[in-house]
Amino acid sequence: MEKIIKIYREILTYIGILGLVGFIVSVLIQVIARTFLPTAPNWTEEAARYLFIFMVAFAGNAAVISDEYVGVEMLTDMFPAAVQKTIKIVIAVGLCAFSAFIFINCVVGPQGLLAVTPVTMVSTALRLPMKYVYTSVAILFGLYIISFLMRIYIIITQKKKEG
Repeated sequence: MEKIIKIYREILTYIGILGLVGFIVSVLIQVIARTFLPTAPNWTEEAARYLFIFMVAFAGNAAVISDEYVGVEMLTDMFPAAVQKTIKIVIAVGLCAFSAFIFINCVVGPQGLLAVTPVTMVSTALRLPMKYVYTSVAILFGLYIISFLMRIYIIITQKKKEG
């Protein structure tokens, strides 16, 4: 299972890095064009925004698995190790349930985000169908479900490896 988690985290990290590189390139094109060209391309702002969204969707999930999110641990560090472990599991289960709620309502809910987006709706500059952009919400929270389940597994099995 550890190997699957490692591969999953690496895939998320590499896709997040690709989003970051695309974001940087898009912003650089915009800055260089505004500085040195008579007109700047109008698609770069939109591309940067969408690449940033997808970068967060993938890299944020990698951060969940690696437990790299910023957290206030001052209070929980006062508890014994068993209580700390329980608190971490409860938080991960709660966030997993929240992610599942958002995912379900986004994809199959009565007024799901993907269900109500008109097929003909396209982005202004890139002429990209907005369903692809809104799919990032489903991807983000769908991956969060998997990532939090993996994080719970890591927390539960952590003591066995340390002991």
